[in-house]
Amino acid sequence: MSKYDIIVKNGIIVDGTGRKPFKGSIAIKENRIICIGEIKGDAEIVIDARGLIVAPGFIDIHSHADETLWLYPHAPSLVLQGVTTIVGGNCGFSPAPLRKWWLLSFWELDWWHEIRPFKYYPEIIIPLDDFIEEVRKRYGIEVTWRSFGDYLMWLEEKGISVNYVPLVGHNTVRAQVMGPDYRRKAREKELYEMKMLIEEAMRAGAFGMSTGLDYEPGAYADIEEIVELAKVVSKYGGIYATHWRRTGVRKERPELQPPEKIKGILEAIEIGRRAKVAVQISHIMSGYTIRPPPPPGLASVATRVTIKVLEEARKEGLDIQFDVIPTTSGGVFTFSYLAGILAPWAREHGSREALAKALRIPEVRQEIKEAILRGKWWYINPRHDPYWADRLVIIDSKDERWRGRSIASIAKELGKDSLDTLFDLIMDDPDIKGTYINYVSEAEVMEFVKYKDSMICSDTFTLDFKWELKAPPYFLPHPNTYGVFPYFIRRYVKELRLLSLEEAIMKITSLPAKRMHLLERGIVKERAYADIVIFDLEELRDQGDLIEPRRKPRGIEYVLVNGVLVVKEGELTGARPGKVLRRDRDSDLRPSQA
Repeated sequence: MSKYDIIVKNGIIVDGTGRKPFKGSIAIKENRIICIGEIKGDAEIVIDARGLIVAPGFIDIHSHADETLWLYPHAPSLVLQGVTTIVGGNCGFSPAPLRKWWLLSFWELDWWHEIRPFKYYPEIIIPLDDFIEEVRKRYGIEVTWRSFGDYLMWLEEKGISVNYVPLVGHNTVRAQVMGPDYRRKAREKELYEMKMLIEEAMRAGAFGMSTGLDYEPGAYADIEEIVELAKVVSKYGGIYATHWRRTGVRKERPELQPPEKIKGILEAIEIGRRAKVAVQISHIMSGYTIRPPPPPGLASVATRVTIKVLEEARKEGLDIQFDVIPTTSGGVFTFSYLAGILAPWAREHGSREALAKALRIPEVRQEIKEAILRGKWWYINPRHDPYWADRLVIIDSKDERWRGRSIASIAKELGKDSLDTLFDLIMDDPDIKGTYINYVSEAEVMEFVKYKDSMICSDTFTLDFKWELKAPPYFLPHPNTYGVFPYFIRRYVKELRLLSLEEAIMKITSLPAKRMHLLERGIVKERAYADIVIFDLEELRDQGDLIEPRRKPRGIEYVLVNGVLVVKEGELTGARPGKVLRRDRDSDLRPSQA
């Protein structure tokens, strides 16, 4: 009988602590690393990692994978890029608790229009029974859970390929208590009910609560509501993760001025102060809007000033940290067809081709233009973003002249208005592809990435390699879905040399593990859980792009979750050894009074 289950021999070990890489072997028995160094004895599986990097499995501290993990339990988009643990329930959205309502969390847009037709914006809260019936019909899955604890047990029984650190979402909780009548301040009884749902989730093992204050229904909550709920989280030693107020509700916005982003960060700090709770600022960006878009030097200064605001709060004794998306084009989804930018009218006319024909009608063009200029449609709102045409870029076109060009530059060349240019491009080629890029500058991202305590996140769902939104706005998964962590290492270690390999690995392993107070994860050491990724640094790279993001990265050779291979020689094994982690069992977060 073999002494060990797996031996990984002759690897270059980057252990997650920030120490220099070293050569050695690792022996694994059951779900733990038993010894490191020169291994004596045999194993059922021996992996020769000569020339390869052996590191802790990557931890995605800001993920939405829990919202689709029950549909894609093998988590292919995660494990194939080396992710072994996700922190879910972010931006205020979690799959539980449930009462009478289901809150749209965006992945459902593929079919939402079929059960709730809409032109501009979908109805975001529907009766739970309607959702359950649709899921049963489309996926053959019975949504039987109601409480937060029910969902964790349901997922455990199903089996998953990654570890899942759960947060409870404030948007979800508010939706269950207030239903469709959410555009107001919560009443005292409703606040009490929300606190009880948060309490149940914390008792069930949630690591904390998240808010998404640019999304409904949470955007209508005042600071008093959030502080009261965060106090419940604090009582259990939990964490408050926040998508802070920075854009406002992403719907019709006729007013001229966008919110001041720094005020959202200051609100998050004040919540931490008043609730005495640890605060995780989600997918941070500069707190200062600069117009016109600033050159790199000015973007860097604004970012450093934002970081200084957080440092001042930390000097006060507050526990404030942040994570950052390492790309400049955001996360979650990306537009595929340029016609998706005009989604309300593509829906109204029935197809891209029909929209292209309609754009030949002067009255239709004028109606669309007037709606956009009134601030009716979030995705083109010159009142909030006068530089939208600079960021909207053609990524593929039958006319080679336009590829890689922004709408603004094409409009200038043609001597046309930007909106008319957009209309004409779609009219001439209904299948022309384009999307928004450069939500932030790389100079800004670099400042956050190199900050000593920053952590890296994806801000994506877990999906298969076929998912697409066939209806307007024709979303595809963002490339981050399949390769954000290989991108992070490629860009900031190999190309820019902004970080050493050991620094980069620490930001996606031990730092998020420490932040979430996870026991024996995010590190390669004896008795730690055997969550391990083995990759070829020379070959490592993301392969998805804005035209076709659904490609697995190169260079990820093996991935182990709790000592079981989920990726072998770059391919899925089908194993589901992931665990649903719980605050009171798998962390050192403990209640002060429960």
